[in-house]
Amino acid sequence: MSQEYKDESLHRILCKMDPDTFPSASQSRKAIEHGRLVVLRADDYCLCASASGGTTLDSTISNVGIIADSSITLHDGDVIAIRSRLDNGSYPQSCTKYVDPPTNIKDFLAVENPVLFEDDHIAIVNKPGGLDCIGEKRNDLQSILPFVLRPPENIIQKKPRSSQCYLPRPVHRLDRKTSGCVLVAKSKNAMRQFSHLFASRQLQKSYCAITFGIATFDRNNSMTIDGEEFSIIDYPIDGKDAVTLWRVIQTVTTQEYGKLSLLHCLPKTGRNHQIRRHLSYCLKTSIVGDNKYDGGGDMAKKTRELGMFLCSNRIEFVHAIDKSNVSVEIPIPHKFSALLELNMVEVVI
Repeated sequence: MSQEYKDESLHRILCKMDPDTFPSASQSRKAIEHGRLVVLRADDYCLCASASGGTTLDSTISNVGIIADSSITLHDGDVIAIRSRLDNGSYPQSCTKYVDPPTNIKDFLAVENPVLFEDDHIAIVNKPGGLDCIGEKRNDLQSILPFVLRPPENIIQKKPRSSQCYLPRPVHRLDRKTSGCVLVAKSKNAMRQFSHLFASRQLQKSYCAITFGIATFDRNNSMTIDGEEFSIIDYPIDGKDAVTLWRVIQTVTTQEYGKLSLLHCLPKTGRNHQIRRHLSYCLKTSIVGDNKYDGGGDMAKKTRELGMFLCSNRIEFVHAIDKSNVSVEIPIPHKFSALLELNMVEVVI
């Protein structure tokens, strides 16, 4: 970096140094935002060149370079290099724009079996608790998906520009604190057809939850599904019909939190916070860790830092495109077993 660019902002320097690659300030700003630029300080650059025999810096840039942002200060002798992501089977950089995945991808990959099902049209992923399905500033599941899923064959063959590429996105949402199965569409057609499955209630979801206390099972208002008896909650939410079926899997008395119940819930409608509100309002047994509907008692506040104990553990449907039967089920999270003080490796509902 020569003295003539002293005190210039990085995006303006790029336009002056390489107007063919960065013909406008807007394009240079986007390159910075997408993590395409790395700055090698003068001393580091000399070390890299020496280590590589003066032939290539590719293998050493990632070790010593600073990924540039708009606030970086450049010094005399610094070198600006353009970064790119190698093909690893996920959506290409031409589609994602960004070189690097969101930083919270590590939380997603830490989940056991993060990608549960995948074909050219859809995927089912295992969302960790504490992650929004769709949020802001790349701090959500939707921003992670292109970096962990494989693109459809037409994207691999055509290598489209970002404006021509449909990135995978959730067909539905789980609350930020809820973990478990999320259906993802890989094309506009898949989004349209699988959204119709939700709207027409042709897709079945199952949840498990840990609640405070012991819920009262109403056998006079129940039904049997696959040999299991479920009690029925039929209570409107926000002026709309809302129905949840539930049954008790296990009740335990823990040393620290008293009586807790593991429930199996089948929502038959999809209202906002439906299971959380039904269990709290109708059964008076709020979900552990649910700071919105737990009543705010001492025990409830004590468990909030543990996260919410609600998991979408199963999803099943007839594939809207190839008409195959799809059923994905996961064991309840290990933190559920730990809270219930159960000595078990897996619990499948």
